[in-house]
Amino acid sequence: MKILLAGGGSGGPVTPVLAVALKIRELSPKGGSASGGKPKTEFLFVGTKRGPDRQLVEPLGIPFVSIPAARWRRFFSIKNIFAPIVLTAGFFRSLAIIKKFKPDVLFAAGSFVSVPLAWAARIRHVPIVIHQQDARIGLANKLIAPFADQISTAFEKTSKEFYSGSGFEQKMKPAAVWVGNPVRPDLFHPASDAKHFFKLHEDLPILLVLGGATGAVQINQLLGTILPDLVKAHQVIHQTGTGKNKLGFTDRNYHPIELIPFPEYSAILKMAHLVLARAGLSTIAELSALGKPAIIIPMPYTHQEDNKILEEEAHAAAVLNRTEATAENLTRVINSLKFNQKRTEMLSKNISELMPKNAAEVLAKIVTKQADGK
Repeated sequence: MKILLAGGGSGGPVTPVLAVALKIRELSPKGGSASGGKPKTEFLFVGTKRGPDRQLVEPLGIPFVSIPAARWRRFFSIKNIFAPIVLTAGFFRSLAIIKKFKPDVLFAAGSFVSVPLAWAARIRHVPIVIHQQDARIGLANKLIAPFADQISTAFEKTSKEFYSGSGFEQKMKPAAVWVGNPVRPDLFHPASDAKHFFKLHEDLPILLVLGGATGAVQINQLLGTILPDLVKAHQVIHQTGTGKNKLGFTDRNYHPIELIPFPEYSAILKMAHLVLARAGLSTIAELSALGKPAIIIPMPYTHQEDNKILEEEAHAAAVLNRTEATAENLTRVINSLKFNQKRTEMLSKNISELMPKNAAEVLAKIVTKQADGK
């Protein structure tokens, strides 16, 4: 069985795809002596050339190739003029990849790199499975949905807003299914010693600050303002994003790193007493899986603001929206959670109940079923 995986541009669309791939690998039967005991399932991940995709994929032993990716910006940008040209180049590159790899199924979780690949897969009669992470349906998945054989969603509400198939095919296609958001199985069994890696001690609680794989300028700036006071009461692990480690602040309790490798990431996430993060669904799913109390600052004017509404309704995190995300408010919330154990425990409980726990396994079975043509 050959499975084509797609996603990229940021860590968000990559993480759930890898989670499902690892679960498929775990569930797949091993080959006989002729295959050297290797898994019968082969993967190929298609991502972007400049994003963090390759750094996340290749350590898992999954081959990686890139295609030109046309990102449509929903604001005036000269780059939009070239988007159709890049999209066309990506489409023909996708056709060549599919012809050579001969996949039995394509699995993607949104991202602009998935669009030309899905269109090419449709032409080549390759079954398509897509997963929608965010509460608001993304443009990429809107463009792919009419050709998808199966759609899954992280939120139940979103599953009711989706459709698949085009024209008369719509009635013949299965409806979108609510599965939650998959997390990597090794999230629960860290293969690293975070205490040693970050040189941590037992005197102060751990605050983990995440801006996603590409970082978050807004969070970095807020943190830079309050760090001198913050490190007096916390050990701060700060994923700054590639090329964004520019605060220039040093302290024994401050540990900046551009991109935390997953073994260390899973270990420090499990240890953290409090997490400050964006409202990306991959991050939220991981926080939910581990029941971590969190402060969420959604990226302003994006789909993440829809995700934070669901968190506010479920009382699963402390949320600072675009007008509330000030250094003063952030300091106040961090301190209140440190000294309010009852509220911290409530947030931990509520976020752990936010999503189904078996999304990776459910999606693994959906993808392999489509590959088998059953």
